[in-house]
Amino acid sequence: MHDTKRMRLTIEHVFEGIGVADYEQLYFDEPFNDALGRELKLGRHLVRFDRSETRIVRHVCYEPARQDGHPIDHAYGSSRASFVEELDYDVAARRGTWRTIPNRWAERVNNAGTIEFAAAPAGTRRTVRGDVKVSAFGLGKIVERMVVAEIEKSYTATTAFTRAWLARRSA
Repeated sequence: MHDTKRMRLTIEHVFEGIGVADYEQLYFDEPFNDALGRELKLGRHLVRFDRSETRIVRHVCYEPARQDGHPIDHAYGSSRASFVEELDYDVAARRGTWRTIPNRWAERVNNAGTIEFAAAPAGTRRTVRGDVKVSAFGLGKIVERMVVAEIEKSYTATTAFTRAWLARRSA
């Protein structure tokens, strides 16, 4: 019998000098996201984008470039690891629910959570919360820790890119 607890994560960053509405606009801006995908070598492909006054639905397929010998390559063999990120965002609440669906073992890997934008004294606070659950006897917790580390690394890099983008824009 294996543990059914999930690993939880909370990632919070503040972007100074930008209001919530402007940050939200940037977050959903395709030229910005294309540049971000290139910078982070994410192999980004927009699958779906629906926008109304109340809701934004965005699905993006990512095929991250990895260094040879990355631990995930042992599990995936010769096929490339990729995933689809689905986001359903409530414009009025400035809160979205997300989940990622890997191209392999989707029935064993469950990553889902929320993203929220809120006013902060110096700008906008982005808070990402998530649960990561991997059902793989004997390996679940190890893979969960790897997934959480990759998510944290990705948001750290995204934050650095976003701050540099904002600095160039205000210069």
